[in-house]
Amino acid sequence: MRRTPRRRTSRALESLPDAIELLVLAIRSGLSPATAIEAVAGHVPAPLIDAFGEVVHRLHRGQRLADALEVFPEQFGPAAASFSDALAAADRFGLPIEPVLDRLAIDVRADRRRYAERHARTLPVKLSFPLVICTLPSFVLLAIVPAVMGALSTLRGSVP
Repeated sequence: MRRTPRRRTSRALESLPDAIELLVLAIRSGLSPATAIEAVAGHVPAPLIDAFGEVVHRLHRGQRLADALEVFPEQFGPAAASFSDALAAADRFGLPIEPVLDRLAIDVRADRRRYAERHARTLPVKLSFPLVICTLPSFVLLAIVPAVMGALSTLRGSVP
């Protein structure tokens, strides 16, 4: 039961780069950051729908964007804090948001690539057990059994 929240969090963090890309597209199309989050909320990958919906709900209740973005670290932990902190800083201090999002998208893509490479390195270890279980019996039946049968028949003095 402890694995379920971790899996949900890891799936959400895996899909965060896609949500950031959607947000960059919405902002570059001329929407304000708050309006862009509202527009993107219905199109983000499934693990992030609840978090974006909560941000939109908080925005409709009158919270500032910087305050509403606190949902991400609350739900997904410190890994999502960089996303919310970057957007909150841009909102609080009036920074141009496009360079912030571009840098954030680059960082998140690099994190996703590192995550995929780490999982790719564990794949041979995970596949070794099924590979041995499936190929060892066939090797024994095709290579060892005929050799043993030939040796036994030679010992008996008859040809197989």
